[in-house]
Amino acid sequence: RMSLPEDPSPTSGPQAPAPPRPPLPDPTAAGRMGLYLFLAALAIFFTAGLVVFVISRVSRPNDGVEAIGVPRPWVSTLFLLLSGMAVESGAQYARRARLAEVGRWLWVSLALATLFAVVQAMGMADLLHAHQLSSTTRALIGLDGLAFSLVLIHAVHVLGGMVLLTTLSVRASVGALSLQHLPSVRSVAIYWHFLEGV
Repeated sequence: RMSLPEDPSPTSGPQAPAPPRPPLPDPTAAGRMGLYLFLAALAIFFTAGLVVFVISRVSRPNDGVEAIGVPRPWVSTLFLLLSGMAVESGAQYARRARLAEVGRWLWVSLALATLFAVVQAMGMADLLHAHQLSSTTRALIGLDGLAFSLVLIHAVHVLGGMVLLTTLSVRASVGALSLQHLPSVRSVAIYWHFLEGV
């Protein structure tokens, strides 16, 4: 009479713990890393430009030190800071998944950013007019080519951020802003705070 082989696996007693499952990959990690690398490159660019501008100013203290009739950019800076506060409020509501409040604060941030762009454009137009005036009157106008280029590049990046704000705001208005878009709100807030610092 043949006997069946015994099952080597125990049927009773304590079971061996299952191996832990590896954590699921974060789908937003790559986008966040790309954003940080982009901001690091911009920070290096603007820092290098400012260093060159300061060195140029120190070496040539009498070259264009008087700004005639050129308004100070305090108003535009205030609008940019208020816009950053608004988008940060939207990002905080995004953490709680409160989509209605997110859309509302995004629209507020976009409106303030638009005011910043308008005031900034008026200031840059005044600078260009002062530069044309200096070619005929030989007056010393506070318009340095490098400084103007840095301000212009900063304004272009602000316009890029406004495109992102507009996209998210329109999505919120038509009810197409979902939970998958909330990390984008956080990314826009980080990008906007970088522009405030610059």
